[in-house]
Amino acid sequence: MEFDEVIRKRRTVRVFRDDPVDEATLRLVLEAGNQAPSACNVQGWRFRRLDGAEKEKLVRLGGADFIAKAPFACLVLYPFSSDTYDDEVQSAAACIENMFLKAIDLGLGGCWVCHLPASRRLRCALDIPWHYRIIACVVLGYPGKEPRPVARKSTVDQLFELEQPRLTFRALAKYLYMRQPFRPAFIENIFTKRFEN
Repeated sequence: MEFDEVIRKRRTVRVFRDDPVDEATLRLVLEAGNQAPSACNVQGWRFRRLDGAEKEKLVRLGGADFIAKAPFACLVLYPFSSDTYDDEVQSAAACIENMFLKAIDLGLGGCWVCHLPASRRLRCALDIPWHYRIIACVVLGYPGKEPRPVARKSTVDQLFELEQPRLTFRALAKYLYMRQPFRPAFIENIFTKRFEN
C-alpha cells in the first residue's frame, strides 16, 4: 500500500471480527512502533499484553467496553519523566502512531484507547510497576466492517489560525469527572462515548 493511502485509510476501529491476529503480524506492528523517535532517544516504551480475563477486568474497572472484545489489547507504558513537556507521552504517542500505520498496511484496524480506569486502580489491578506511566491501551484486530471516511475539520491553511478557547459546561463537567477516583454508574453513563466505527 502506498504511504499516503495508509495515512488516509487510518481510521479508528472498535468492532472486530473474531479472527485472532497471528504472532508474526503482531511482531511487525510492534517492530514499527519500536522504530519511532523518542525524547533523548530513551526508547522507553513497554507493552503490557492483556489476556481475556485482564481485558474483562479493565472494562469492569471503567475502561471502554469494546476492549474486552478486541482480539489483541496491550497497555503502552513509559518510564516517568521529570520534564515539564511530558516527554514520555510524546514518545509513546509516536510509537503508537507507527503501530497503527503498520497495522493499516497489514489489513488490521485498531483503536487508541484513553477511556481507562484511574491509573492507580489500573496499576494495582494489573500489577504495573510504579515507575511506568500508563499512556494508553492499544487494541487491534481485523475490522468487523469497513470504517467510514471522516472528513478533516480544517484545511492546511486553517491549521495556522489560533482560536480563542471556549469553556463549556460539558468541558468543565468532564474535567471534574476525570479527577474523581470513584465514579457513580449514572455519571459514567453520561460520559461513555458511543461511536459508529
